[in-house]
Amino acid sequence: MNNAQPMGNSVATTSNHVEFSTFIPLKFVKRGGRSVVEPPENVAQVIKDHAQLPDTKLVEGLTRAFYWQRLIDEGIVRSGVEIARQEGLDQATVNECMRLTLLDPKIIDSILQGTQPKGLNLHWFTKHTIPALWSEQIAKFQAIADSQ
Repeated sequence: MNNAQPMGNSVATTSNHVEFSTFIPLKFVKRGGRSVVEPPENVAQVIKDHAQLPDTKLVEGLTRAFYWQRLIDEGIVRSGVEIARQEGLDQATVNECMRLTLLDPKIIDSILQGTQPKGLNLHWFTKHTIPALWSEQIAKFQAIADSQ
């Protein structure tokens, strides 16, 4: 028995929660009539190929942005100004973060999967404008990936 399982992260979302799962590379070998677990010989390459972790700060920014947007949509708060006051944050910080709710769902998915271009982090979003059209967003982010 010689089965290696890839290591990587996946994200499954439902309407109420996000579920993360991690796969660890394993190799099952027979020794003395017993099956034992060993890491595969190429474990470093397996991990490098499959273990892209999400940018936690960027995921946190997305989480805050959608949470704040929900507060506004449900009438719990009236604006980003009110959120900033309640959270003890600068109004510009809240507004910059809330722009993340305008991202193309494919870009959001790539962020959650950890497959977005390396230069695309929370700091990048504070320094650059996000195009309104999703097709233009995809083109802009593809340009970032191509420049790496």
